[in-house]
Amino acid sequence: MILELIERLTEEAAKRNMDFLLIGGQAMSHLGYQRLTMDVDFLGPQETRERWEQTLSSFGYRLSNRTEAFDQFHHSTPGWPRVDIMYVNQTTWRNLSEEAGSRVHGQVNIKVPSARHMVALKLHAARSPSRSDPGKDWTDIRQLVKRHNLDTADREFATIVVRYGGEEALERLKNPGS
Repeated sequence: MILELIERLTEEAAKRNMDFLLIGGQAMSHLGYQRLTMDVDFLGPQETRERWEQTLSSFGYRLSNRTEAFDQFHHSTPGWPRVDIMYVNQTTWRNLSEEAGSRVHGQVNIKVPSARHMVALKLHAARSPSRSDPGKDWTDIRQLVKRHNLDTADREFATIVVRYGGEEALERLKNPGS
């Protein structure tokens, strides 16, 4: 069901001229780490927010939670996956999308953030006070660092880690046992 939903939403987003990146657990599989997840996470530019709400409504989804930069949708039929959308400003969108890679997902091509940008997104999520399980994010972060040979000694990567996770995140990656 999740694969079909992503395919259908990708096709509909293209019709509505809505750019997005697949993020979260579904994107992790495209970055070399499989894990079970029962929702779908997208990231898009802030100006697509209204179009996402209209699109998801046409698929039977209803907005269930909204913050300044995040919408969560639930389907009216039990068992359908939740859809979460994170919205970013145009500068952030440009930075993320320029480095994103295209991947085949079922019958469609989707864009997925680079590994280092996915680390930034995961660090941001792990720091959120409302995050119920930041340990899951840290597992993803460690897998991304390992599988993509991301080096904390690299100044650009270290800057990303500190910006989104703080100095303690950088230390945690440098010393995994601590």
